[in-house]
Amino acid sequence: MLLEELLRCQIQEWYPAFRRHTVPTAIIPLPAAFLRYLAGRTAYPGPDGPDEGEQGPLPFVPPTLTSGRAPFPPLQGHFPDPVSLLDRDNTDPLFGGSGSDSDDDEGLPPPAFPELEAAVDAAIAGLGGAALPKLNWSAPKDAVFMAADGTVRCTCFAEVAMLLRASDCVAHDLVSARRSCHDFLRAKPVRRNAAEGGLSDPGENCSDGGARGGGSGAPEEDAEQESSDDDETWVDDGFQYYLALRKWYPGLRPESEFRCFVRGRKLVGVSQRDPSAYYPSLPGWSAEVQPKIEDFFEEFIEPQFASENYTFDVYVRADGRVKLIDFNPWGGYTLPLLFTWEELEEEQRGEDELEFRVVMQQGAVRPGLMTAIPYDMLDWGDGSGWDVFLKKAGNELDRQMASLGVDS
Repeated sequence: MLLEELLRCQIQEWYPAFRRHTVPTAIIPLPAAFLRYLAGRTAYPGPDGPDEGEQGPLPFVPPTLTSGRAPFPPLQGHFPDPVSLLDRDNTDPLFGGSGSDSDDDEGLPPPAFPELEAAVDAAIAGLGGAALPKLNWSAPKDAVFMAADGTVRCTCFAEVAMLLRASDCVAHDLVSARRSCHDFLRAKPVRRNAAEGGLSDPGENCSDGGARGGGSGAPEEDAEQESSDDDETWVDDGFQYYLALRKWYPGLRPESEFRCFVRGRKLVGVSQRDPSAYYPSLPGWSAEVQPKIEDFFEEFIEPQFASENYTFDVYVRADGRVKLIDFNPWGGYTLPLLFTWEELEEEQRGEDELEFRVVMQQGAVRPGLMTAIPYDMLDWGDGSGWDVFLKKAGNELDRQMASLGVDS
């Protein structure tokens, strides 16, 4: 994967050209302080420099909010927190604790981003009151376990911040996306970002100061020496990250989304976007959908998107209209879904009829494509981590209530 190809897939790069064919989106540049917060570092470093005195990432703390809106209110009812009950005897004077353990270590106050918060809340309101957040490339789809409704639907800045902070996909965008490219060379700050020029000159659209040959790139030995502290310095290297807020549509059907693979500017394969489920209507419907996707590619995508090799996701509406969802680079961290990259790179692929793959029967679901969701969140059976935890929490709660003479 080349850096130029990756940069073309940033939503702020392709959205203006495809605005009429995709989901309404508001794009907001992110300040370096918020990026540092997402990385678990001090948002506003002191005069001694970034991260002075820090020992590893900071614990997760929601940002201070000017709107006062709490993230993800519970759907209904109130559920006690077993962890707080287990720790209660250490902090509550009722159980013999002093309640002042935290007084000796106050730590840093939660960061505040009032201007960004106002911009995000206003953008969400303009999109109808709910939006799906994503950074330049990725959405925090791996952090849905943080939300009360199990989706990435956000209605305010607090919810956006919590999902982004909890997401490994977003962390990959920040730390690893550009560095995973074959031709990426880390140069000295400050470098221009992708939004400051066209895509014709990759050296001016990325943090690679030496990509053009004869630029300001560091020698190889310097690059090797600096590779060890990339995680600490990436946020200050001058590359601009963006928050894209995409209008939320509650009635979308997952079986209507497809990933399309383009190699050598030819559409060489289409896959069901969600390979983890069997949809009975999809095998028959795919024959109707295929020509619509091919026409959409030939009329709108191929003439306007400059890369030779890439993937794009589409959603096919019930009325047959095709909507563009996203672009992704070829290979790398992009999932091939029901294909393998070896299959997609076969020389003869694309010469014959387009191959359209869907899960044809219940037993054909391809496993192992869920990313970054804790396994214990998926396994609730007897003997699972959650089962053991809840039993221990219940026993401890009964013990504490009995010691107070209160019936549980």
